[in-house]
Amino acid sequence: MSCELAKVGLDLSVVRDWNLDQTDTWGAIGHFSIAFSVADRLTNANLKTLMAANAEIVSPSGDGIRSSEFKGMGTDDFVPLADVPDMFWKPRISKQGFARAMEGPNHFADMDQEDADGKTLLDLTKSDDFIDPDKWDEFYSSVKDILSGDPIQAKHRGLLPFRVWQIFNDMVRFVKAGKAPQFVCAAGVLSHYVGDACQPLHISYLHDGDPEQPQTRTVHHRDGSEEEKVDPLGAGVHSAYEDSMVSAHRDDILDGLAATPKVKAAELIETGLDAAKATIGMMRDVFQRIPPKKIVQFYIESDAKPKQLAEDMWGEFGEGTIKCMQDGVHLLAILWQSAWVAGDGNNTIPDSALKALTKKKAMAICQDSNFLPSTSVGKIGPILRKPV
Repeated sequence: MSCELAKVGLDLSVVRDWNLDQTDTWGAIGHFSIAFSVADRLTNANLKTLMAANAEIVSPSGDGIRSSEFKGMGTDDFVPLADVPDMFWKPRISKQGFARAMEGPNHFADMDQEDADGKTLLDLTKSDDFIDPDKWDEFYSSVKDILSGDPIQAKHRGLLPFRVWQIFNDMVRFVKAGKAPQFVCAAGVLSHYVGDACQPLHISYLHDGDPEQPQTRTVHHRDGSEEEKVDPLGAGVHSAYEDSMVSAHRDDILDGLAATPKVKAAELIETGLDAAKATIGMMRDVFQRIPPKKIVQFYIESDAKPKQLAEDMWGEFGEGTIKCMQDGVHLLAILWQSAWVAGDGNNTIPDSALKALTKKKAMAICQDSNFLPSTSVGKIGPILRKPV
């Protein structure tokens, strides 16, 4: 267990940098459970018809997710849209040749990271004026790299709410242009990022342990050499919570998500900025419901074996986890339907287009680097400011 590692006395600042090679995902069960549950929350008949027809392009079926034989992340030929951002676009994970260098920071935002004045993004975004990628970039420049002391690199500067903003705008554009296949792909891909935003450890600097308590361990290589590694106290919590615990309770989760409220007309939004604001609001609710520090501390203090740990964590966090995931499902339904309405989909998309894509068509759309292009927080501003 990581809590047994010896502490090392280092005076370091905190930055997300030691898990860049990890999948950093809810795993198959989490992402697909959320994506699968959205279509039934829609109340626009045309949109519901389109997304129900494409349900298994977006995510495996509920029966598939529940199956003990469920393997997860797709194949070389087809990745369900809900996991394209991880398995198709993420460097070091993608195997199909379509990895995007700047995809990683789209998946997180360390909302509880303090700047030099003790302010966090949660604090600063209480003002709508701070929901601005240029201001976030300045914020990140005030946080120093954990080892070098230099400003953190672009790949460490999470921009999750702005990715939601970007995709929402493109969804509206696709609807206005009558491009149903592109809309479906964008909606499916968006489910991944909103799924990330309702996961407590994705939106915290404590994403895989407490980096303010660095630990050293010795790695023994086959050639006889040794290497010293530095890990945060509680390293491994990310996988224990979002993979092992969630996988063990997939039935409970899917049953819980089926109770997610449907979209109401009064909840619809109009702009990408509104989408980012709603995402940050959901993040704030997630922090209040399941503080990341509580998850990490629970993991550190446990001496249970993995299977029992998953049960113990579910007993402590299961109810809150379902509620967080319900928030993600509900927000996704609002975003899908809002984009459809903002683009006048009932008039721009004919009934004949309310049908399923082929897997080949979906993958061809996602292969295009100009489809929902991945960029850094320092460069996304002009993309967000383009007229919709």
